[in-house]
Amino acid sequence: MGGIAAIAGSAAFTGTFKGEVITPEVPEYEDARLIWNRDFDRRPRVIVRPVDTDDVVAAVRFARDNDLLVAVRSGGHSYPGHSTCDDGMVIDLGRMNRIRLDPETGIVRAQAGVLLRDVDSATAVHGLVLPAGIVSHTGLAGLALGGGIGYLTRSFGLTCDQFVRLRVVTAAGDVVTASATENEDLFWGLKGGGGNFGIVTEFECRTHVLGNVQGGQLYFPMSQAVDVILGLGEIMEHAPREMCVSHGLAVNPAFTPAADESEWLLAVNVVYRGEPGDEPLREVTGFAKPVHNSIGPANFLEAQQRFDNASGHGTGWYMKSGHTRELSSSLVESFVQHSLDHLEIASPNVLQEVFSLHSIGGAAGDVAEDDTAYSGRAAQWHCSIEVGFTKPQERERVVGWTRRAWETTRQHLDMTTSYVNMMFQDGSGSLADVYGDAKLQRLRQVKTAWDPQNFFRLNSNIKPLGGDQLDG
Repeated sequence: MGGIAAIAGSAAFTGTFKGEVITPEVPEYEDARLIWNRDFDRRPRVIVRPVDTDDVVAAVRFARDNDLLVAVRSGGHSYPGHSTCDDGMVIDLGRMNRIRLDPETGIVRAQAGVLLRDVDSATAVHGLVLPAGIVSHTGLAGLALGGGIGYLTRSFGLTCDQFVRLRVVTAAGDVVTASATENEDLFWGLKGGGGNFGIVTEFECRTHVLGNVQGGQLYFPMSQAVDVILGLGEIMEHAPREMCVSHGLAVNPAFTPAADESEWLLAVNVVYRGEPGDEPLREVTGFAKPVHNSIGPANFLEAQQRFDNASGHGTGWYMKSGHTRELSSSLVESFVQHSLDHLEIASPNVLQEVFSLHSIGGAAGDVAEDDTAYSGRAAQWHCSIEVGFTKPQERERVVGWTRRAWETTRQHLDMTTSYVNMMFQDGSGSLADVYGDAKLQRLRQVKTAWDPQNFFRLNSNIKPLGGDQLDG
């Protein structure tokens, strides 16, 4: 594998491309090729860093004309490693990081390279927020195009529900706009269909008034985990949309304010939009007696960054997830036991792995199931296992165990859909599981219209109709 100097048209491309062009011959290459999930150690032929949409168009056309495989990177947080490739082109959008907010209308325009912390910072000073994910060094683009679940999903819906207008570079190298009145089929597909249909270079989104936030953690011994999770599950059935609860299981007490506890802990993470004395918050915090309670007035920016270190760069990650309407006793008991069993085989080099039950529903369910590509609107909980490793022998042990544990867990879920952003296409899942057969067929129609040759295929790949033979 060399650079691109020998490729026809490369001189013209590099001569007009305004951003960086990084090839294996330059010192910057080794750092530039790395992504968040270090399970994927790939060596692209070239990495380009566009500064505007015209640069993205030039990169797409050059790659298309020379049959180069293309990976698109925003924050580089793709669990399955879609933001890099071997012997192809990585289009790294990180330099396209401009944000413009109109405080009067609440409309934010963000380029595709912005991270969640950039958007949070730009909106928070005006008391506004764009509902998004829970790790601030995640890229907005990948998160939003797959749906976007976070602390404010119950309050305001998914990130993709906030889309007003998207600027898109297509596989043909054209620039189009997608909205409720322009290229409606493409707009529908981009709301949960991932990066299958083009490169979104600018997002125009609605924001919301955040208000006061209360937040923190309740810590309980794992011996109480089943009762606490089921009890809080009942409370969440009637809790207002302003309340979000997520459970982290088998947390090492050494990394918590309850460090003197001898037993592994259940961490109940609470984010509530309201006042300290509100009844919904009192009900959640007073349900059972924790060994530590850190809930109080919260800075939302800090809440958004709480898990940044635990989800840091430099570790290999593997993930399984699914939706459920109800937290049944069988699901909770199975999940709790798996979280404890995992301690026996976990990597000693990973700061914190995640067995999580995250409350959703609320405003996410206001959107009809067929109105967006995102599937699972009836879900009230997102159930996930996120495990890490740093060595090949650890990977074999940890990933194999996780696959088996998930096969057991998923039998207790009462929905078949799952979250595309956390899907590993490793033979143990399919896009039919994510979207359902009917919606997947519609997505294939959109793919056929906008990318009939499957140019954008490094993603949770939706093949065009009649294109099952195309790589993906």
